[in-house]
Parts: sequence; C-alpha cells; structure tokens
Amino acid sequence: MKGVVVDNRLLNDKYGLMCIESYEFVKNAKPGQFLMIKTQLHDYLYDPLLRRPLGICDVNLKRGTFSLLYMIVGKGTKLLSTIEKDTSISFSEPLGAPFNLTVDKRVAVIGGGVGIAPMIFLTKTLYENNSVDVFYGGAEEKDILLTYVFEKYSNNMKISTNDGSVGKKGFVTDLVDNIDSYDKVYACGPKSMLKAVFEQVKDRNNIEFEVSLEERMACGVGACLGCIIYIDDEKTGRMKQVRCCAEGPVFDGKQIIWDTVCKEQL
Repeated sequence: MKGVVVDNRLLNDKYGLMCIESYEFVKNAKPGQFLMIKTQLHDYLYDPLLRRPLGICDVNLKRGTFSLLYMIVGKGTKLLSTIEKDTSISFSEPLGAPFNLTVDKRVAVIGGGVGIAPMIFLTKTLYENNSVDVFYGGAEEKDILLTYVFEKYSNNMKISTNDGSVGKKGFVTDLVDNIDSYDKVYACGPKSMLKAVFEQVKDRNNIEFEVSLEERMACGVGACLGCIIYIDDEKTGRMKQVRCCAEGPVFDGKQIIWDTVCKEQL
C-alpha cells in the first residue's frame, strides 16, 4: 500500500510522530494492529533492506489519516525521521491480531516507553463504552509523550518515571494500587514491565489480561519465523510456539510463558 505523509515531526531527540493519509488503510485498521513500513524511499537502494514494524498509534476516519509514534534507535528509524511532508511512502496493510474490546467494563491501560503507541488508539476506542484508567511510565521526562490525548480519553491518568522527572518516581506498576477493581487490563511496553503486570493479575481469575508484545520482525506475516514466543497451549497443556506477528502481537497475557519471553533480561 502507499500513502502520503501529511506531517512528520520530532517530539524530542528520541521520538518522532508521523501522520500518513491513506483511506484504504484507515478503514481496515483496528487497535493493536501494526504495519511494516519502508524507510528507504529510493527503489534502487536496499539499505536498510527490511521494513520496520510499527504499531498503529491512532486513526482519523474523517480525514483518512493514521499516525505512527516511533523511537529513533537505528538507521531505519533515523531515515524515517527525515521524511518530509507530501512524500509518498510505502507500507503494508494493517497486520496482526488486534485487541479484544470490552463494553461497560472498568479497564486499566498500562503502557511504558514507546509501548504507549498502540495504547492511544486503544484508549480512544475503549473510552466510548467503558471506564478507562491510564497508567503511563517511562525512564525519564522525554519518554512521556502525547499525554493530552490520554487526559481527554480517560477517566483518570497517572504517570511515573524512573528518575522522578515527571509524575511519581518509580515503575509504572507501582501506580496500580487497586488492581482488583478492574475487569480487564491491557498492557504494552518493556517485557520486564509486562511480566510485572502479569505477576499482579495471574491469580485473579476475574481479571482479563491482554498484552501487545514487541519482537524483532523481518517479514510481518509469519513466514520467516523470526519472532517466535512461547505460550501455554490450553488444549494440550504443553508449551507451544506462536509467531508474534501472525498470532499476535496481541496475546492473552496469562497464557504467555514469561520466563522465556524475558530470557534476554534474566
């Protein structure tokens, strides 16, 4: 698919926000899905070769636009940050399994760092039919972005940073002081954060728990098998391999075997 960049700006020296016009993309996009975007605009150049996976941050149905929040960490995202307005850009259709939406429930949305990106689209959608509390964490002030959106589309928002530069000092999971008051918890962010949320809800059968996982993806459609994670298979009771891009990126957080997902951090 192709679209036109209508805005691309740096939020600070670490994050950028791109807005793209594509009616065809927007009409099919759902909260929790992602796309694979081409960061090299010249067809005769192949560096970087692979497209970059980015969560859909928000959509505007009336304007036919969608936005992408990205963190500048390598060559691909650095190139993305230099793309100018009115540029034609190539990307995939909306990919992956979306979040399962609730109605008339009390929900907690927990996000950390750039993992907050898909939670904006999710929060705005949930707020139409639910009571929504947002818990937003980052390492420092520059990791706390677009808070005005959450303020508008939530019943309550709490912020934390590791260094205390914004909000409460500490981890975002420290903000959730009454987890039993929620019917469902949605989360996206660093794997250590997601595992910490899992520890809070794992023994509470009355709380549903969905997570959006971030893994390195080469193809985005399940062919390369480069984004395998492990879950408990309810049918067999055994460990099962699933593809983060195809069966995910949204999973039942209580089925994930967190010790394997977080192995890089152990």
